[in-house]
Amino acid sequence: MSNPTVNKAATLKYKGLKTPIVSAFGENEQAQAILELAQQHQIPVYQDEDLVNILSQLDIGTAVPPELFEWVASVLAFAFFAKNEVPEGFSPTATHAAYDRVRKTYGDL
Repeated sequence: MSNPTVNKAATLKYKGLKTPIVSAFGENEQAQAILELAQQHQIPVYQDEDLVNILSQLDIGTAVPPELFEWVASVLAFAFFAKNEVPEGFSPTATHAAYDRVRKTYGDL
């Protein structure tokens, strides 16, 4: 999964209903290694250069600040949708019904 144009990557850790935290950040070769690990472990990759630039300014282990909640929520929603998983605390029936509507409208990833 080598992509010479990627020079930064950040990862988020999200457990249940807690605030996501920045769990890793890398530039250049480290960014490539992060992306390769994600591919090996079938972790969806969301590309957003602006967001990664902001996350790179936070310390590893830092909770995502409230100003970024909506932005990061879209990343988490993408990841759960891509893996067809239901976030903790959400209704599996309602979540899968919503996923089905999205797939019907936009197709599968």
